[in-house]
Amino acid sequence: MAKTKVVPFCADQKDFAKALEDYWAIAGPEEIEKMKIDIFYPSKNLRQRKEAYKKHQKIISLLKPAFRRLVIERDREAKARGYKNYWEYMREVYGISPKKIDYFFEKANLVIERINKNLPITKKTPLWYWSKFNIPDALDLVDSKKYLIPDDVYKMVKSEKIVPNFEEFIKRIKVVQKTDFCPATLFDKNTGIINIEFLVEGRKIYRIYGLLTFVHELGHAISMLKYADKGLDPYKKSRYWHEKEAYKFKFNFEDKCLPEKVKNASRGEILNDFLSTFFDYDIYTNPNQSFDKAYARAINRVYPGKPFQKINPFYVLENGFVFRPCSTLTASIVQTELLKT
Repeated sequence: MAKTKVVPFCADQKDFAKALEDYWAIAGPEEIEKMKIDIFYPSKNLRQRKEAYKKHQKIISLLKPAFRRLVIERDREAKARGYKNYWEYMREVYGISPKKIDYFFEKANLVIERINKNLPITKKTPLWYWSKFNIPDALDLVDSKKYLIPDDVYKMVKSEKIVPNFEEFIKRIKVVQKTDFCPATLFDKNTGIINIEFLVEGRKIYRIYGLLTFVHELGHAISMLKYADKGLDPYKKSRYWHEKEAYKFKFNFEDKCLPEKVKNASRGEILNDFLSTFFDYDIYTNPNQSFDKAYARAINRVYPGKPFQKINPFYVLENGFVFRPCSTLTASIVQTELLKT
């Protein structure tokens, strides 16, 4: 396909907009998130999770065909722009070559195997941990130490000398309050200041999830400042470049600042990105299949030899598949490249 300007999807695609409206009419994003929490709340046992599922089963069954319609409409819109399917459209949006896609699918299993080998799973882990009634998350199994953001992160970066002259970078980084759950790092060309928008007001205490999210955004900030110091515009770099620089920093931070067990659990989060990427690829390149089976297949692949799921309908409770389909593609490729050896 000849290189063309990528036309973004927007609300004026009436058929897609109607499909999305109908989807939210069944259950809105907040209601879906509440259903997910109700079923998968960590302290619940298997019986309680099954009971919660029965309570929401009707809505989940209604969401499934509505979800398929969204996939079909996205594929249709992508084809109208000259692409084979929505997956190929998003590959072009992110500026990722087919060669890098092939590399990911070729090497992903090596990274998956290594991560699984080091997951902090104990013999006390119940068998249903790998069933469709649970979302495996290794970070739930490790130290729940609390961290002050950004203070504790800055202390660790300085203590381990991860960034030379780090104090100079701190002077140009502002952490500002974010009201939703999507952090962002923004560079002001006029002032040379980086704003890290984060769920923080002043100083706030976070567990390991918040710490690692902030570390990733800090990686973005430092790489952008370094590039700007060369007299260059960081916004002219590709999404791929930005993500690779951020993950380089995050992995270096994990290696030097976190206990081995916590680091290994954090690497387990990569499997969630891979799972989403496998599922997105599967359904957008072949929408005429059972999505329940496709989702189970993706889960089985990222946890080889552990779950043996045949079907799993809970993809409809993952708002990311609706809000940001294929959004894990770049991260999956970058993390594979950095951890393949």
